Amino acid sequence: MLSNTVNAQALAFLTALAAPAFAQRAAYFTFGSSALVTESLDPLLSPGATSTHVHSVIGGSAFSSSMNFASTQSSKCTSVDIIADKSNYWMPNLYFHKNGQFTRVPEVSPKHKVYYKFGKGDGSPDLERSEFPQGFRMMAGNSNLRSDDGSMGTAGNQLNWQCHGPAGQKATGFPSGFTSCNSNYVGGLAATMRFPSCWNGQDFNKDAPMAHMSYPLNKDGMAGCPNGFTKARFPEIMIEYWLDSSPFDGKYGSNEVPWVLSNGDPTGYGFHMDFLNGWQPGVLAKAMKTCDAGNTGLGLDASQCFGAGSIQSGTQKDACTIAPTVTEDIGATNPLNALPGCNPIQPGPALATKPANCAAANKVTDPTSVAAPVVSTTAASDPVTTTTAPSDPVTTAPSDPVTTAPSDPAPSGTSDPSGQSPASVNSSSGVWKAAGCFRDALNPRSLGQQPEWWGKQITSSNCVAHCDSIGAKYAGTENGGQCFCGNQLIKSAIAPAGACTAKCNGDASEICGGPALLSVYSLDGTATLSKRTHQRHSRHFKGVL
Repeated sequence: MLSNTVNAQALAFLTALAAPAFAQRAAYFTFGSSALVTESLDPLLSPGATSTHVHSVIGGSAFSSSMNFASTQSSKCTSVDIIADKSNYWMPNLYFHKNGQFTRVPEVSPKHKVYYKFGKGDGSPDLERSEFPQGFRMMAGNSNLRSDDGSMGTAGNQLNWQCHGPAGQKATGFPSGFTSCNSNYVGGLAATMRFPSCWNGQDFNKDAPMAHMSYPLNKDGMAGCPNGFTKARFPEIMIEYWLDSSPFDGKYGSNEVPWVLSNGDPTGYGFHMDFLNGWQPGVLAKAMKTCDAGNTGLGLDASQCFGAGSIQSGTQKDACTIAPTVTEDIGATNPLNALPGCNPIQPGPALATKPANCAAANKVTDPTSVAAPVVSTTAASDPVTTTTAPSDPVTTAPSDPVTTAPSDPAPSGTSDPSGQSPASVNSSSGVWKAAGCFRDALNPRSLGQQPEWWGKQITSSNCVAHCDSIGAKYAGTENGGQCFCGNQLIKSAIAPAGACTAKCNGDASEICGGPALLSVYSLDGTATLSKRTHQRHSRHFKGVL
């Protein structure tokens, strides 16, 4: 039988990615997203016009070329899990560049994974953190950067690119030394970026987009903010942008770097992210006091977090899309001979410059004009929303999360398996039975450190067959397209009956969990809920949280 990690190779890989203990324990929650729209808009740097390059956008459906807080609240839906978050987040697209052609690299589930971190060094929530004021906007990164000038920090700090293949190559810019970013354990090419969290009280200035914000020092509370940036300390937003590089496997050598961002950057240093606040006032402030979902395994719909009815299903989230308003070919179906807009490749190492004699290649077909955003420090009296802040919390987040195995594991428990399909799977070791629907703590994962594999072919049946073949005790499918194997359910909990409803990508007649939900199978149809936490293998939790 296998140990907690599936085998020695996976253990060696994941251990190499472990983060410092201070970062690992800090309070945080995380949520997934689907793509809202992909187009050349940037209401921060190019308000009322097209932006210089293509962005992948998530969040509220009111996204447009000009926005303020009121317009975010008019969103009819959001493409993130939490209904009260009508914010928008966006970043440049990635292209595969070969033989003079540019092929857009597709996103892969979870597409964009968003972390909100607000903990102290002892693991408890930092009560000096504030929610974002209305109209607040900020950026992370520098689109013109083409070399490692030190401003992005070490890999895993402000910016980190990683090939999630067997060797796990990572760097501040694009990594190299591989011909594929896929393996049995994890897969995909991902960029991770942290936003600054210390504010000087000023509004965003597109001519100096980073001037109003600073990254924190290695201290808790307001003491962690540098002089001049002590108006407020916000939760730290970190986003993982996941990309499916598998269509290009074997099409480049290990010493090649075939990637280029939509802004003409072939180095990866010019990756950046934008944020425009659209949180319903009061909701984030209340959740930060008690919602340590990342360490405790709480569901985001728990009373300590956002409350019942606050989280939408994967189907609802995926359905939240808007039509592009920019007339352009982004290369969604066929390779391009040039990047969209006017973005010649600028390899550096000097900062990129605006190309001369560039005619406007794109045009907004239906721009929305609203008043310029103004930062407010007071909550709106009547926000437009379909959800409310959670009721008074029942418990507080633990100040010292359990990191060692208890002497006696929790008793075996069985969720209601009646809604799981198939109810049983014939495999080489016998008949595996549905144990039911269980919550996935996400970080650390409840079942295995990473998905064994994911994609369009996933079903609960073939996930069971795979986990059985490698000697695992449990098999679990999640969100329609992820397969996990392991011997313990770490920090999990029994989900409500009927919670797992995601159809399997490989066979719509089968159920494969749901968002942060696992359809679990075992030989005896039960699953042991263990209080032991995995040894932390977070890939990107470095720096102050």
